[in-house]
Amino acid sequence: MILVIDISAQAYGVNMYVINLKNTIIEHFMKHAELDYPHECCGFILGNFSEQSSFGVKYLPAANTKKENRERRFLIDPIAYQNAEDKADNQGLSIISIIHSHPDHPDEPSDFDRDHAWPGFSYIIISVRNGKSISYRSWQLHSDRKYFIEENINIIKEGKNNAK
Repeated sequence: MILVIDISAQAYGVNMYVINLKNTIIEHFMKHAELDYPHECCGFILGNFSEQSSFGVKYLPAANTKKENRERRFLIDPIAYQNAEDKADNQGLSIISIIHSHPDHPDEPSDFDRDHAWPGFSYIIISVRNGKSISYRSWQLHSDRKYFIEENINIIKEGKNNAK
């Protein structure tokens, strides 16, 4: 859950059915989820939007500042969100996805996720079982806020020597 008011995602209303991610981004958020287990991890993917897809170029971890029930909830401090927005702006990028993990639960959005998500963003959910990241999927909340649409993830292979 992020408690920020009046945020609009770039390209709001555009049906983005594909999110393109470098394999190094995936490696980073999967490792982050394992390190934060048994608590939910959270973070951002910075990148660019196009009409039918988005392209992630950097993973930016965030601290889960939730005080209680961190095994089932996350909270990103509004200042951390603003810092991520500023970092993205300074690099000519946008926040294209908000990441969080589901410790010992599937990589599917919960009712709580639906109630707190914003249309226009991708939400990548990582399933972590017994401390090991086992799967991830990307979702986008439909504009009527009643359901999520699963997004296709296109993995861009990048060698470790090219990672940033």
